[in-house]
Amino acid sequence: MYLFGGFSVKQVLRLSRAVALASLFIFGAHNLAQAQTPSPSPTPDPVIAQVTSSSADSFTGGTSGNGRLVVIESTGDIATERTATRNNVDGNREIFLYDYAQRRIFQITNTKSSIQPSASPSPTPTPSPSASPTPSPSPTPVPSSSILIEVSNNRPIISNDGRYIVFSSNALTPDNFDAATAPAGYSTDANQELFIYRIPALSSVDLSNGADPPFVDLSTGTFTRVTDTVASRAPTPGSATASPFVADDNREATLSDDGSIVAFVSTRNLTGGNADGNPEIFIWVRSSNTFFQMTNTQNTTQGNLTVGTFNENPSISGDGSVIAFISNANISIGGTGNNADGNAEVYLGSFTGSAATVTKQVTRTTSTPTGSTANVLSFGKRISRNGKLLSLESLSNDPKNNGTLAGTALYVYDIANDAFTQIGPRETTIADIRRQPIFTGDNSTLVFSSILNFDATGTVPTTAANGLNPINRSQLFGVPVSSPMTASPAITLLTNTPSNSAGARLAAYPSNTKERIAFDLDVSELGAGNPDGSLETYYLLERSGTDVSSATVAYFTGASNRPVVAASPTPTPSPSPDQVLGLAPGELAIMRSVSPPATPVALAPSSQSAGTASESLRTPSLPVELNGVTVSITNAACGLYFVSPTQINFVIPVALGTGVHPLVINNNGNVIRSQINIIAPQADIFSTTMDAGGRAVIINVTNPSTPTTEPADGFPVTSTDASGATVATILGIHVSGVRRALRTNVTVTIGSVTISGNDILCSDQTTTTTPCFKTDTPGFEQIDVRLPASLAGAGDVPVIVTVSGTTSRPTDTAPHTKIK
Repeated sequence: MYLFGGFSVKQVLRLSRAVALASLFIFGAHNLAQAQTPSPSPTPDPVIAQVTSSSADSFTGGTSGNGRLVVIESTGDIATERTATRNNVDGNREIFLYDYAQRRIFQITNTKSSIQPSASPSPTPTPSPSASPTPSPSPTPVPSSSILIEVSNNRPIISNDGRYIVFSSNALTPDNFDAATAPAGYSTDANQELFIYRIPALSSVDLSNGADPPFVDLSTGTFTRVTDTVASRAPTPGSATASPFVADDNREATLSDDGSIVAFVSTRNLTGGNADGNPEIFIWVRSSNTFFQMTNTQNTTQGNLTVGTFNENPSISGDGSVIAFISNANISIGGTGNNADGNAEVYLGSFTGSAATVTKQVTRTTSTPTGSTANVLSFGKRISRNGKLLSLESLSNDPKNNGTLAGTALYVYDIANDAFTQIGPRETTIADIRRQPIFTGDNSTLVFSSILNFDATGTVPTTAANGLNPINRSQLFGVPVSSPMTASPAITLLTNTPSNSAGARLAAYPSNTKERIAFDLDVSELGAGNPDGSLETYYLLERSGTDVSSATVAYFTGASNRPVVAASPTPTPSPSPDQVLGLAPGELAIMRSVSPPATPVALAPSSQSAGTASESLRTPSLPVELNGVTVSITNAACGLYFVSPTQINFVIPVALGTGVHPLVINNNGNVIRSQINIIAPQADIFSTTMDAGGRAVIINVTNPSTPTTEPADGFPVTSTDASGATVATILGIHVSGVRRALRTNVTVTIGSVTISGNDILCSDQTTTTTPCFKTDTPGFEQIDVRLPASLAGAGDVPVIVTVSGTTSRPTDTAPHTKIK
């Protein structure tokens, strides 16, 4: 076992079990690549970690108040804890729960649709019971035309205390259900019902510490069925011209802080007051299993046309006493209604524990000439936890008094003072995305999405560059809120998404504060890998702090301690032989605090190492907070192996583009700003010195089930493979920096012999895997090479890996191996 520095991390990949690779010694600095502090930033620095990675979309459903848990709805096979019997290879819509502290995703529901009989059925994909080296392999969804009864799990919301999830499902038992083996009566029912899931208890942890908490399997909680109703319409199968149908009879549920009260929409006659099957607002009390009907509305007739009435998207306060919803009904309040035109208006209701009553019509607007609604109250938590504030969108310039209709604007409604405050500008020449406004759990901040460009006062600037979002990207913003509201509260930019995010779907799900926010975003690359632009779930840390103006840091490659030249828009074209121009995406890296000043600025309060590192079993693969320290490059969170007052070992995010990037270290509020040059793939070979020279970390992997380290007399050029045959030896060379390298651009020189072409193999000994050299340990790659007979008797010789003309080290400082 090779041991580098104070702690070791075993690779999960089968070739690396024989070698424990570790964080790095604190080496003396030489030829330092110094990065001075740029000017302070006026806003907090976002640090963004990608949670899901799948070719299927993942919709975030909510975040617990402490920021630890995030509930997700996805058709991807995204769980880190998947097994042969609990997975989502069929691409069903399932509910998942992410634990930021454990860095694990648990699959909460495990359901299967029933498939129509086929003369030549396709074989069901069989998942491997062992961990896959790909974090989220692409599921094989069943074509909708083949589905007899579609089973799905939808719209999860998590309680503020992190103990309950409410969702809708048409599985009889969402924990484990296959519609193909359901009772006979299921085929004529199969409507969506409400369920509540009790999450297993978790101990309190300091999320900023990054230490591994005790393992808790969050998929072992208990399900309670809330509704049990007869379907309004029987399910129908999919076909070449139509999608499968099931009745969405019980839906859009939300819950109080402790999950004791649930507000939802149902078309069923749960209390005896909904015989006509209209979608009405209902309340369910968990302790008594009692339903209360808040609305009682009917369809209307206009000439020969029947106009359907709806009540949708309830939002509930923390104690369950205040409910907001949107409706096109002319609801009577105090004996009269004020919505004769049937526009969608926002209402408030009250729940006392024994009665549910509609108490106020919040908006009074007219429908647009096209008949579309003037107001938007989207699904989710749109009311503050204290029940004092409500967020909505409206075309009206005075939503309370039938104001003129124009572009959509965002409003906060102060319930007690019956007053609207517009947040930001109204859309005019540019159509905005849906703003999805939502309050932080401490009732202090409204977080919303927008592509509009405005300044901190919410005014569109004359010069675009003076705004917060000059190129109109999908961004998250925050604004302080209170009751009563302050006039023109200052708006803060919370994200800094790339230019390709313009028009992307973006929705936030904050914790109790804006410091921890889950969000989902599509068609965007934030640095951690989303090549197909799927909707993915992300975790945002909004880290504030004070800049340390005198701080200076130096960078080194993580495997062999090569100094990195100072980053600038035009890096040094010809560095000294032992230097490199920058660091590659996915590369293991080191930063050190150096002089000046006389006393280097501390990078961390004390030394701490990551407890686990795995591409397949953790997400992110490394902690992005460790001992209160974060490192980000262009806002993309860096995985942290080790932090100390003088050194940080970290991994460059795998999907950053080349060029000079800002790098920010936040040590518990002390902010150090730097720059780093991201370059094309380069090989950095691990050695026993973790510096120049030494023995290259190489394994004989000819028989992958029994890899061996370098023998005293050297590696043979032929070895016995798994079948017992004698074949050319295959060596696995441990490197960093080639995560995105193409196999055809890699050559390996051992002594005087250069190996290339199909004798260069991926880490799984194929020639087609992408990424080719990736292992399960972040920052560690493996290049397999097939030895030619001409190497026999080479003796003790240097090993050099070249990627597109860039060599790992010069011959005189390269690590060695021995070939007998």
